[in-house]
This record gives sequence, structure tokens and C-alpha cells, in this order.
Amino acid sequence: MIPALRERFPRLELLLTEEKTEVVLNLLREGRLDAGVLAQPVHDDQLHQEFLFEEDFVLAVPDGHALATRDSLKLGDLADQDLLLLEDGHCLRDQALEVCHLAGAGERSGFRATSLETLRQMVAAGVGITLLPALAVKPPVAPSANIHLAGFRGNPPHRRIAMMWRRSSAIAPLLQRIADVFRALPQELFKADGATRATPPGV
Repeated sequence: MIPALRERFPRLELLLTEEKTEVVLNLLREGRLDAGVLAQPVHDDQLHQEFLFEEDFVLAVPDGHALATRDSLKLGDLADQDLLLLEDGHCLRDQALEVCHLAGAGERSGFRATSLETLRQMVAAGVGITLLPALAVKPPVAPSANIHLAGFRGNPPHRRIAMMWRRSSAIAPLLQRIADVFRALPQELFKADGATRATPPGV
């Protein structure tokens, strides 16, 4: 996204902030951020929400796990599995719990990660399995050794990503044009297809 934005808006100064959902929402409400890219649903009448894309989830399992022989799964394959999840405050935790509920899976007790990278490391170490968003496992993200990634057949679990800004924002027309750059990204970026090979050949 960054090279595309620099090319489209050469005079735009980008200051990027990465925070948990509630922090981003508070910064937006206070006028300390111009816009945020967040997972829906967000219930806030003060904010305009511009849908960008749907992002699939993939299952990350350690090599040697019973599901590591599968490149595609049904949601029911997660039944009775316990997944490693992020700590409270991460929207991805809530989304993963929703998938777990639909699949009859649960949460691995005694562990809550602070970041996606921690989740990856725990899977690679054989501690457990987890759900990751497609963008977290595709290039330019470096592949992780000892992790097998599997997508889901049919209607895969996914999340909706939107760009949000205050309805009163004076730069709403510019933000709309920035959202258009997001929507021009190739849709295959957000799909699980091609995400199943976690370790490059020869590693």
C-alpha cells in the first residue's frame, strides 16, 4: 500500500500508528488520527465506514500435527481443537473466538499472545494451533519454518476490513480517494489460496 499511496499522492505525509482497535477508535473520536483501517463490525455513529475487502483466515499448525497433512479443511475439522489466541483487546481474538464457536472449537488455556508474531512462534514451537489472517502469511511476510498453513473449503471464515474516519472530517474527499487505492489491490492478496506452503523448498 505505501508505494502505491506515495505514487498516487506524492505530497501526502504518512504517519502510521498501530494500536488495538479500541485505542484507534478513541484516537479517531478525539481527532488525533485522520483515519483508521479496522475490522468490522464497529458500532459508532460518529464514524464513516468505507468497506475495503474481505480477508480469509487460514489455520496454522505445527509440522507433525494431525491436520498438517491437509492443504484445505472444512470448518468442522476444528471441532474439539483448542486454539492459541491473542489477549483481550485485539479484535482478531474476538473474530477467532467466533470461528471457534461456529466450529465447536475452544481456546487453549494458560496462554494468550500479545502479537501475531508470538502466535506464529508458539505454533512453530509445537505449543498449539491458531487462526491467522491471510495477509499475515503471504509475501512479503517471511515464511515460518515448522508451520503448515491450511485454507478452508467452501465459504471460508473471513473478516471484513474497512477504512473509517469522522463524518465531520474536512479531508473526507481525500480519504475516499485513499480508500479507492486499497480497493484496487489484487483480491488474491486476501484469499487463503496459495498460503498453504509456509516453508520454502529446501528449508
